[in-house]
Amino acid sequence: MFRTVLGDVEEIGVTYAHEHLFMTGDWPVRNEPDYRLDSLDAAVTEVAAAQRLGLSAVVEMTPLGFGRSPSLMKALAERTGLHVIAVTGFHKSTYYSDAHWLHRYSPDEITELLVAEIELGMDEYGLVGPLVRRSSARAGAIKIATAYHAFGRGVERLVAAVAAAAVRTGVPVVTHCDKGTMGHELLDALSACGVAADRVVLGHIDHNPDAGYLTSLAERGAYLAFDRPGRIKYGPDSDIVALVAELAGRGLGHRLLFGMDLARRSYWPGLGGGPGLTYLLERFVPRLEAAGLGETAKSALTANPHAAFALRPPRR
Repeated sequence: MFRTVLGDVEEIGVTYAHEHLFMTGDWPVRNEPDYRLDSLDAAVTEVAAAQRLGLSAVVEMTPLGFGRSPSLMKALAERTGLHVIAVTGFHKSTYYSDAHWLHRYSPDEITELLVAEIELGMDEYGLVGPLVRRSSARAGAIKIATAYHAFGRGVERLVAAVAAAAVRTGVPVVTHCDKGTMGHELLDALSACGVAADRVVLGHIDHNPDAGYLTSLAERGAYLAFDRPGRIKYGPDSDIVALVAELAGRGLGHRLLFGMDLARRSYWPGLGGGPGLTYLLERFVPRLEAAGLGETAKSALTANPHAAFALRPPRR
């Protein structure tokens, strides 16, 4: 089973493992208009174009405090039929003010807040308080983020809370690994709290295109979310094709996931930008197929996310 914003489902189909479809209102990282994704119509247009190429599901990675909108995710799913797996949890801790509760609440208290978002429904206000407006849309994964080559302020304490909530609810842990760093450190910390590596998705990990490093993470059982294709400013797609080939050649293709991470208006063709959600299926996958990696690409979009994002029996 997979927990989507419209309820639990048995199949999710072709899945993008790291997307941002809505970031509304005021949030602490950026004030530029480019980072405001608040149009349902624009999201429908963007999603529909990718659905015509086969897209069936996305993991919407916008966490607490970043303009996450359960109501808009539900409306998008209802209008398009897209399966949307939403997240609870956190971005980098430095993005939250000193007064934010994540810096002050105990791990046990934070765990209870996360569990409620998964089992009861997400708060429309992102748990900024004091009131909770509980949506019927429930989160299907928990996000945690590290800084560049460091956990960041209080993150080891947050790991304990996130891990406890994941163990109790059976959802996976999805991560922001800044510039592709801290993969092993996160796996070690989560493992010490009872979360196995095969319940962890390491995001942005292809921003560190070191085949040996990525192999060592995949061999531990973690899923590697490659979310850089098409964003050439971070490096050419040829880097990612080479990484996929290397990992597949080492028998680790079953640990790969793909996404686009299009968290700016300027990434959406309908809003005047690019590369758009279609790029992965229309441009990047054919390139993998031309390199003899078609079966690996298919697994990274279907079988692998089915394994990575499925609910597991919770432990109480």
